[in-house]
Amino acid sequence: MSDSLRIPVNIVFRDRQAIMSAVTRARTLALVLLTAALTAGCGLAYSIRGQRAFDVRSESMAPTIQPGTRVVADLVDHYTPRTGDIVVIQPPEKWGANGPVLTRVIGIPGSTLKCCDANGKVLLDDKPLLEPYTGLNGNADRYFDAVTVPSGRVWVMGDNRELALDSRSYRRMLGDGTVPVENVIGVVHSE
Repeated sequence: MSDSLRIPVNIVFRDRQAIMSAVTRARTLALVLLTAALTAGCGLAYSIRGQRAFDVRSESMAPTIQPGTRVVADLVDHYTPRTGDIVVIQPPEKWGANGPVLTRVIGIPGSTLKCCDANGKVLLDDKPLLEPYTGLNGNADRYFDAVTVPSGRVWVMGDNRELALDSRSYRRMLGDGTVPVENVIGVVHSE
């Protein structure tokens, strides 16, 4: 009779380990689900507010925005061009770029640009463009003849003038470097 009341200690210990293991798995699953929900919630919050996050992978906007940075852009349906805006564009198909591009609006419809004056500065409507965001070597290294930006288009340039593929590059390669205003999909208001 006393044998039937005995419970081996190692079985109780194994059951306790199984229970603790199940609790640990449940906590881990809950943490994973919470993280996924928060991540989705952040994306949803951006979406509801008309914003989208973009991960910067190139050096074309350095030193202003470094590779590895995440920027949030206000999505736009109808963009009113402003010189100096940092924008996300869907590049023209003929550019052959893969996905959205982060760049800066330099010329708006009707403005005339030329590079460069005697000091290596971009001229906007015959006046040197003040560009403190280009860093120490802010002089544009790709000269271009005067171009007047057509209606409904913008001229864009990266802040890292030595590395950026932008309106200057595509004008030289394709004859037209301007971007349709409707290709601007977002405006970055803070880096």
